[in-house]
Amino acid sequence: MNDQPNLPPNYFYHRLSNGIEMVGQYMPSLSSITFGFQLDAAVIHEPEEKKGLAHLFEYMLFQGTKQKDARALNEAFESLGARKGASTGLESSQVWAQIVNTRFDATLQLINELLLTSTFPNDELEQMRSIVLQEIRRRDDEPMSRVSELVRANFYRGSALGRPILGTSESVNALQRQDLLDFWKARYQPDDVLFAIAGKFDWDHVVAQMQTLFDNWSGHAAPRAEERPEPAASIALEHQEGKQEHLALMSPFPNYTDPDYYAAQVVGEVLGGNMASRLFVEVREKRGLVYSVSAGLASNRHIGAMRVYAGTTPEQGRECLKVIVDELRKLEQDGITADELERAKVQLKSENVMRSEGSGARMGAIARSWWYERRVRTIQEVKEAIDAVTQEQVLGVLRRFSLLDPLTVVAIGPLEQDELVGDTLS
Repeated sequence: MNDQPNLPPNYFYHRLSNGIEMVGQYMPSLSSITFGFQLDAAVIHEPEEKKGLAHLFEYMLFQGTKQKDARALNEAFESLGARKGASTGLESSQVWAQIVNTRFDATLQLINELLLTSTFPNDELEQMRSIVLQEIRRRDDEPMSRVSELVRANFYRGSALGRPILGTSESVNALQRQDLLDFWKARYQPDDVLFAIAGKFDWDHVVAQMQTLFDNWSGHAAPRAEERPEPAASIALEHQEGKQEHLALMSPFPNYTDPDYYAAQVVGEVLGGNMASRLFVEVREKRGLVYSVSAGLASNRHIGAMRVYAGTTPEQGRECLKVIVDELRKLEQDGITADELERAKVQLKSENVMRSEGSGARMGAIARSWWYERRVRTIQEVKEAIDAVTQEQVLGVLRRFSLLDPLTVVAIGPLEQDELVGDTLS
């Protein structure tokens, strides 16, 4: 059964009558299955005044259903040897499970209970709220985590993409059970759901089980939120006494659906993806300015970004920022060398192959590609796309997306703006 004849071999698609879309990749060499339900039920879908709702919801989903309390539910998953979990991002959330392939039916039944009959009991709410508040305190105590949120908030200023995923202590303390119920009813609707599965399975059986368990699920989610931020150059500093200065930079760059996405990945790898990268060599190895430095891509539906992080000392903060900006400028002006291109390709392909060996990674990959592109990217396609990147394409990306304009710079530490930045960005 395959409603999409153009899909590659071992890939499947089906759409249930209530709107749930299903995609799958058959992996005959495995004995495991990972499946997940992806939904428009994330940070950008929270009411403005209820920050942290989606994250708290993620915990509360496992705290009891009409059939089982939290303990019985956990024991049911454990009796199947199932790993299960949920994740909340800026634009989507996912509820997933991983099992040996003979336990699929029983595990799918448990996930059905979670999605359709969760009760969000008040007696569990305070315990889960306490856990989230602990996470918030830990985030606020860790400058490396806080600077990441601060740069995102400034880069996406004026957009829900800039909200803190965990929320704030004040917003989380104010959340009530009714907020969870309202979020569940508004966002957990079948026409808003993608089911993805990877591993060793019988596709006809999977479709039949989904029809049996989910065909009666009815309802319509509110229209998908469309966040289209327009970043502007900015500098933001959070003063904190101490012996560390944490720096983070963001600038617009190709997102996951952009034709130049893999060229952008090459740029990220060359800039700060490994110990041979420019930032690691120039900032750490040659000058000893940091104890940590890295760069990489962030991607959302309508916008992508290049992110840079550096951890240094106040005494070296200004020089550290200057060297980073100089490297961004060199990259933008000259592109990358042939040797850098080949090393980046090898690294990216190796990472892709290693990630593709498990059912969990493949489930995530096909869910992401279908969610954003309504297609599946095979492992071979990804490798070919990486191999096809040229120096000219990289230079073209760096012409389309300047790494320096607009540039968002944030820092947490004791330095004032003139001490840290000066004329570095001129």
